Order: sequence, then structure tokens, then C-alpha cells
Amino acid sequence: GLVDEVSLLTDIEQENLRNSVHPVKLVLTKLRKLGFKIIHSTVKLLLAWHEILEALKMRVTTLQRDVSTRWNLTFDMVEYALRHREAIDAVTQRRDLGLRQLELTDHEWVIAEQLRDVLKTLNRYYQLTDTLEVYRIAMVLHPCHKLTYFRRAKWEDTWIETAETLVQETFERSYS
Repeated sequence: GLVDEVSLLTDIEQENLRNSVHPVKLVLTKLRKLGFKIIHSTVKLLLAWHEILEALKMRVTTLQRDVSTRWNLTFDMVEYALRHREAIDAVTQRRDLGLRQLELTDHEWVIAEQLRDVLKTLNRYYQLTDTLEVYRIAMVLHPCHKLTYFRRAKWEDTWIETAETLVQETFERSYS
């Protein structure tokens, strides 16, 4: 089964871990909330976001958001935020929009850059595992995931069918 590594730590080590991870969680929480508010906003907030992007001569897009079934979308969200830092700073600094509590400090922007760099490395690894047959077989056979994992991750139907066929063919070739 799975081992809960955190439970193996002493109380002091667990507290130190929580304290060291807290700033990263805070940055991610601010970016997630900002993305949600802009996407699900009143017309006023969405228009302000578009106006800021246009004034900065940036393409009008919405802030990328991540979802729990695709951890690499966190990388996309952080990368987008860093490319649009000036726009994010502008929209969060406007008092009339009520987003001041989501403003990132200079230190939090540094954390976002560091997080992006770590996630970029993990993203490369993730993309490599996606192409491995053994990875797909393991995910299909995993009791918590099976084919549901691929559906939740919004894989194309043909990819899901390929993963299922791969498991069947491997089983027939190796165990029949």
C-alpha cells in the first residue's frame, strides 16, 4: 500500500514542513482564486482584465486555471501568471475591483518563478511517462484509477481505447 511519509516525521519536522510549504500554497491559492474570479466574474471585472491586457498590448485571454486531475496544469497556470505578471499586478492593485487580497508580493513572484522551474522539470518527466506502455498499463490496472483516470484527465477517446487495448494485448501475450 501507500506509505504516508509525513506521518513518519516527528511533530517538529511536520510543523517545519507545513511552514516551509505554506508560502507555495499561498501563491497557488492566490492564482487559483484570481483565475476563478476573472473567469466567473461580473462583467466589470472581466472587462477590466481585457482592458488591462489590451493596454499592455497583450493578447486578450483568461487566466489559466489548473484542475486536480491534471497536475501539469498547475505548471501552465504558473507559467501564464509569470508571463502576465504586469497585467496581474495591475488588476489586483485596482481597489475598485476588490482583488487586493490576491495581489502577489515580490517575494511571492520569486516563489512562483521557482515553482515554475521545478514544475517544468516534472512536466518533462510527466510527458515522458505518458508515452510509456508500462505507465498506461499500471494506470489501467491501478484499483483507484482504472480507465476512470484517463476520462477524468480528459484524454481523447482513441487514447483511452489504445490504453485498454494495450492492457488486453499484453495480458493475452504474457498470461494466456
